[in-house]
Amino acid sequence: MTKTSRKLFMLGAATAVLAQAAGADVLTGTVTDATGEAGLQGALVTIEELGRTTSADRFGTYRFANIPAGDYTLSISYVGADTVTDSVTVSGDTDFSIRLGGDVRYLDNILVVGSSAAQAGAITQQRASDALISVIDSDGLGNFPDTTVADSLARVAGLSIENDQGEGRYVSIRGINTDLISATINGVRTPSPEDRRGVLLDGVPSDLLDGIEVQKSLTPDVDADTIGGVINLKTISAFDRDGQFVRAKVEGSYNEIAEELSPKATLTYSNVFGDKLGIAASVNFQSLAIEAHNNEVGEWEFDDDLGAYYPNDDYEMRWYDLTRERLGLVFNVDYRATENTELYLRTLFNQYKDDEVRNKFEFRDLAEEGVSVDGNNYNFNFAEVDAEVRQREEERKIQTYALGGQTIAGAWTVDYEVSYAYAEEDDSNNHDVTFRSDDMDGDAIIVWDNSTPEKPRLTGAGVDFVYDPSTYEMDAFEQEFTVNEDTEWAYKLDLENESSIGSTPVTWKMGVKVRDREKVRDQNLLIWERDDVLMSDYITDNSRISGWRMNNPMFQWPSAGLTNALRGTFTDDELDEDGTNFDSLSEDYTIEEMILAGYGMGTFQFDNLTVVAGVRVEATDVTATGNIFFEEDDPENVEIRKYEDDYTHVLPSVNLKYNFSENLIGRAAYYASIVRPAFGEMRPTIALNDDRDEAELGNPALDPYEADNFDLSIEYYPTKLSVLSAGVFYKEISNPIFGANYDIDDVPGSVDLSLLPDTVEEVFTYVNGENATVKGIELNYVQQLDFIGDFWEGFLVSANVTIAESEASVPDEEDPLLTRDVPMLKQNDLIWNASIGYDRGPWDLRISANFRDDYLDELFGANIDRYTSDHLSVEASAKYDVNDNLQVFVEGKNLTDEPEYYYFGSENRLSQYDEYGARYVIGARLTY
Repeated sequence: MTKTSRKLFMLGAATAVLAQAAGADVLTGTVTDATGEAGLQGALVTIEELGRTTSADRFGTYRFANIPAGDYTLSISYVGADTVTDSVTVSGDTDFSIRLGGDVRYLDNILVVGSSAAQAGAITQQRASDALISVIDSDGLGNFPDTTVADSLARVAGLSIENDQGEGRYVSIRGINTDLISATINGVRTPSPEDRRGVLLDGVPSDLLDGIEVQKSLTPDVDADTIGGVINLKTISAFDRDGQFVRAKVEGSYNEIAEELSPKATLTYSNVFGDKLGIAASVNFQSLAIEAHNNEVGEWEFDDDLGAYYPNDDYEMRWYDLTRERLGLVFNVDYRATENTELYLRTLFNQYKDDEVRNKFEFRDLAEEGVSVDGNNYNFNFAEVDAEVRQREEERKIQTYALGGQTIAGAWTVDYEVSYAYAEEDDSNNHDVTFRSDDMDGDAIIVWDNSTPEKPRLTGAGVDFVYDPSTYEMDAFEQEFTVNEDTEWAYKLDLENESSIGSTPVTWKMGVKVRDREKVRDQNLLIWERDDVLMSDYITDNSRISGWRMNNPMFQWPSAGLTNALRGTFTDDELDEDGTNFDSLSEDYTIEEMILAGYGMGTFQFDNLTVVAGVRVEATDVTATGNIFFEEDDPENVEIRKYEDDYTHVLPSVNLKYNFSENLIGRAAYYASIVRPAFGEMRPTIALNDDRDEAELGNPALDPYEADNFDLSIEYYPTKLSVLSAGVFYKEISNPIFGANYDIDDVPGSVDLSLLPDTVEEVFTYVNGENATVKGIELNYVQQLDFIGDFWEGFLVSANVTIAESEASVPDEEDPLLTRDVPMLKQNDLIWNASIGYDRGPWDLRISANFRDDYLDELFGANIDRYTSDHLSVEASAKYDVNDNLQVFVEGKNLTDEPEYYYFGSENRLSQYDEYGARYVIGARLTY
């Protein structure tokens, strides 16, 4: 037995000794709406005489073990409903179920149907939790207020979204970037199809989900590899509602730039057979037309003689025309095998495919022959352009499967699960062809007007010259066949015991978990060169792009369709062997990661105070292999670099919850956590240029991020459907990771240079920085306005704001032996959301706004770091219930046509600017 295994065994044994013998009497039941059809998750059930409280699970089920026989008073509380009290006599195993709300039809029940119901469910679950969480809930019909997971998460206090092609893709919690947070589906860790740990969330439709939970303070029974928090996506279950349920949804969306109608459809079915077997399935398909207009700059530089910054690299315009297809499938089975054993199967399959054409018009090496500055104008003396088209089909898949169950024996509860998760990114159906113009030089032949920095205007003789297609010949034809795979098997066992220490109720819990993960990147490129191929032969009539939103003309030069005919026509003599070998061998790697975890914890109820305290131990074993390859070398000379490491972390946590009164709750939390290095950072690859004086290498010896996290908050629930909360948070982070360029003599000793030749003068790699901090405040307000008067019945307002500040020390690009202070990457200083809705009778209306401030996106150097500009998104929706079964709806997204803008240090220095246009949705939902 290894040292780590002995530690985990001793921890589990010590926790088991603390657990006391089970009592004979058990009180169980369900809390539902007035019809008995929908369980009310998060409902608080209290035995007044014992001062014991528990919350109902997702099916509305509650349970008390080890209860002395006798007569008791139960009180049941749920946001949006009056508190109910009742008497119960406990003797042996006692079942006592409760219904809340008025005596109304299911479809009229404000507790379970509509936006107000979803908000009530979310507030109730947040109030009931012993940890600090935020919840996005569906209503009793499984209706989500938003279309995608990212759209929904943008409304949560402290969360912001990073967009791609006009859609939310990555999620940040309290400004902590997506690589430092974790995502799960039904509690199963979601793998990443990219070379990072951050997970894409734009591919998962909300129609497949029943709810989303964001856990911001950890307890020991949760994987500790996160700093920002955990996002858990919960899919549907047949036991979420009583009996058969069928829902069909169809919609079409229209984008003002693409000018196409995009279809989307979802079909959901669930049923319960014989009160034991529940089957739920949902399938979703969407074909989304996207057109994006872009221009961008490679980098800027400060010139001492000019006394100004200028764009010293390239200027590109890009036109994207793509169809994004999503196919999602959920199939879940719940089986109540006996009165005390429940088994389940949870599956999710999601496929995301981009069929994309991208034309790029790139002014190359603008400053090669010199530059002058005149006010807002930059005058360049060189003109040469690459006209490029890329046609690709990129496919991403995410799959999760979990088989497990729960067995109850008296005061003991045993949970067990085996899971499999797989993600893949396949970029193997594509071609990329570049045609290069003749070059021209002369004084001020390109004049760059920077009066509108995000969309500069270029004029001059050089511009006229490069817009002549007859001057272009083929430079290269490329095809890529790259696959990223991420696989994880996990096994876990949890034991829970309800007991007491004197008169204090205690729930002991312990468990073990094994996670076995493998990340594989296999990059392959073929690069061909052919002389005397003219671009003019690959241009169609009417190739100018209509409605182009940048300030310089853009063409489909060359045509994706015409250049597609070049595939398969090249001979071996036309292959660029050096470029093909280098790009195909220099980035391949395999990383195997084994994590063995164990924990012990206790939940103590001291009258109005609940304490959850314990410790988690995570032991990590890593084996990584990668290629060492030199540009222009023989592929037979490729070497394999292997690296092995292991480390153990002991991670304590404590969560405190104090009920000052029925409506006022205070919380405090501390937890320790880690985040392992991103795969692209720790890959053990080494690549050298053809002169053998520059090297790029991953650093498998990186230490993981380590963080101490603190939270303090207060929550006030003044009326039935309202909450006012305020909180502060502080995170102290050790070993942050940054990329940096070094002269060979300045490379930190933690980087292994033993495999580099003596000719190397400059190295790019990844290093651990000094400590970083994040601190901030969160304010949240949700209020139903019916307390004002009858006119305001049905109105609901919500608003939240997060103000944060972060600081990290990174290697200075001018002198890597020195450091400079910057914000944490992707850290937003200000995030706010606001919405007003109306939910009464057949109408459900809402308008909302989401804002995020500028944030640091990428490090380039003091005054020229790349930032993402602030972004305000406005959306609106209207839903109308035609009858009990049919609802029609319309939605508007990005109504203000907000662009995405990135800049280098100052908003006057363009990095990237994209426009996507507004999108309008119309649809119908049929439910039985």
